[in-house]
Amino acid sequence: MTRRSVRGAIWGIVLVIAIVGAAGVVVGEVQNTSVTVSGTDLASGDTVRVDQHPTVDVSIEADTAIELVEVRVNGKIEKSFEPGSQSFSESMNLEMDDGENTLRIVVNAGGTSTYEATVHKDSTSPYLEYTSPFATPDLSSPPESTTVSNARTTLSADIVDEFGVETIEIERRYDYTFAGQGETSRESYQITNPDGSFSQEVFLGDGENQIEATYTDEAGNKRVHEFVLYVDDTQQPTMDLTVPERTGTDEVRVQGTVSDNVKLDRVELEGPTGSTTQVLQSTHAEPNRDRLSAEINQVVSLNEGENDITITATDTAGNTVEREYTIVYDRAIDPRVTIDSERTTVENGTVSVVGRIDRGEIGSVTMESVDPETEEIIDITRVYGGDETTSRVDIDHQLSAADGETQVRVIVTDSQGDQHTETFSVGSGGGSASTDGGASTQSTPDDSAALTEDVSDASDGGSDAGASSTTEDGSGAADGSSDDGESDSGANDDAGTSDGSGSNGGDGANETSGSIPGFTVVTALLAFVLIGARLRRTE
Repeated sequence: MTRRSVRGAIWGIVLVIAIVGAAGVVVGEVQNTSVTVSGTDLASGDTVRVDQHPTVDVSIEADTAIELVEVRVNGKIEKSFEPGSQSFSESMNLEMDDGENTLRIVVNAGGTSTYEATVHKDSTSPYLEYTSPFATPDLSSPPESTTVSNARTTLSADIVDEFGVETIEIERRYDYTFAGQGETSRESYQITNPDGSFSQEVFLGDGENQIEATYTDEAGNKRVHEFVLYVDDTQQPTMDLTVPERTGTDEVRVQGTVSDNVKLDRVELEGPTGSTTQVLQSTHAEPNRDRLSAEINQVVSLNEGENDITITATDTAGNTVEREYTIVYDRAIDPRVTIDSERTTVENGTVSVVGRIDRGEIGSVTMESVDPETEEIIDITRVYGGDETTSRVDIDHQLSAADGETQVRVIVTDSQGDQHTETFSVGSGGGSASTDGGASTQSTPDDSAALTEDVSDASDGGSDAGASSTTEDGSGAADGSSDDGESDSGANDDAGTSDGSGSNGGDGANETSGSIPGFTVVTALLAFVLIGARLRRTE
């Protein structure tokens, strides 16, 4: 054999080794590792929450014999198996501390693979530090009974839990009697993901209200509190009414709102003749937001002279408030003239007058324009003149104007034949009107009735302070992903060499390649064949 032949053989071996090295000398058989924790499939790198020591089911499939399986919790070997076969399946109970635990499964089957996931264990039910309507700073249970004064009562607390409360369910139960029969009223409220604290308005009835509050954390642990909220109502209903003291008509409209802190039972209005109108009729004691207030809008007929009316309101606890009013009906009351100064103008020799006349019994209205220098009447018009008297006349009329300033007279004749005259001036430049007598001016006419002012509707308490009976804040908690979102795909101190492939993430299986002894033998034989062929050629 020549040197050239030997050199060629050596280069052939080097080439084969390079090819083998490029392909990877340590190439393992594919392994599938499937893990279930307390019935939940858990892929490598994922996170699961449990409320007790978990049951872990491990299933492994390999193309070569599985030599060793080690199950570790927080680095400590808890279970070790030597299957000696290509498949392995085992169910085991693992003890874990409350909090975050690292579950690692190391498998050697012609190569090494590592499965790793996180198990959050929370075996403690949530604790509550109530702040309203009672306080439990030591995280103790609520008192058996707490007295409150309003139907709308807020239940609030701070939450103490390892991983947070997922849902809160509150039920209010109220027992009462109606028509001799026992009845029960229930109302439920639900809060989702309260994020460390909650505040929920609960609507109560007068007397005893049974409350059941259930708190469930993300691990499924529940804490249930049962207690009584007792409503002791000692407050009288309140009234906000508009009642005129004097009028020139034979009827008035009484308007306003009656409110209560728990529930109105009835509202009555007694008129001047002694007749009673049921504004709100009595009913049962069931909690009802619509009964927190009642609107009054009643027309009351009057006799000439003084008229006494009485309004009485009673709540379900028996608290009563009574208001008495005296209304004087005077047919001789002077009419009132009001002019809209912004809309009363002079243009192109015409004065436009806008306003109204109210109060008293109006028989007729005449309006005239006058030259203030000569006292000459320039124009005149009849604004109102009917067979019947009225309590209001609207003015929107035009008169011929003087060359300079124009005086406008409004002459009102009442039901007794008495005349009432009001005079005001309008400039030629169309400026605002100014009164010379008893007439009043205003920027915008008041379109409400002259004798009774409208009051705005008060809230009837029909809504639950922005919240429905079922409350949901819509915020979500983490779905159990691990801190870094990746499996231990590289080398680690618990296992041998890994190929770095990690978990496949699709079905929870972990695939890793080990060495292939057959391939190495074939490669070596090929090298010797090449060397032998080379030597024969040199001979």
